[in-house]
Amino acid sequence: MDLAGLSPPDTALAREAEAACREQPASIVGHSYRTWLFGNALAALHRVELDAEQFYCASLVHDYGIVEVVPGQDFTLRSADCALACVKRAGVDASVGDAIADAICVHPTPGVTVEHDGAVGCYVQAGAMVDVGLRLGDITPRNRQAVLSRYPRGAGFKGEFAAMIRNEAQAVPGGRFALLTRMGFPLLVRVAPLLD
Repeated sequence: MDLAGLSPPDTALAREAEAACREQPASIVGHSYRTWLFGNALAALHRVELDAEQFYCASLVHDYGIVEVVPGQDFTLRSADCALACVKRAGVDASVGDAIADAICVHPTPGVTVEHDGAVGCYVQAGAMVDVGLRLGDITPRNRQAVLSRYPRGAGFKGEFAAMIRNEAQAVPGGRFALLTRMGFPLLVRVAPLLD
């Protein structure tokens, strides 16, 4: 797959997701678009078909809720609510919203699989993991460069994103990011070779 030529879906839902994405800090906006591109590349590599509209929407708002933590509430619930609002404003069937919300909620879960968790959630996770430094060998250097040229990282992305992970872990001590923090995930983000 040539990521330089990949175009977003031209739908009302895609435009709603883009508008919601712009409400996030620049670091999360870039991460969201890079997640979309990297996830598409990995799905193509594995010959997994993605619903283009659902994957785009899920990618753009998958971390929407992480910016402002809520004690005891997993950030993915707020991200899913954002996606559901996008679906409603676009006038799309509620079942599409449910599918996107489910994908967003599952994306930070260790061990997700296409068979058990669905392709959209699985590849939101996979694309996001590439963006924080994992699975780089599965993305060609040309595609990595195309993604970073299209959606460059701002200065301090690693530190800002690692801090968001730690804040979420503290706010939801029984949550998935708390588990990942105990496993050293914020350190991985800070030392990831792809990031600035």
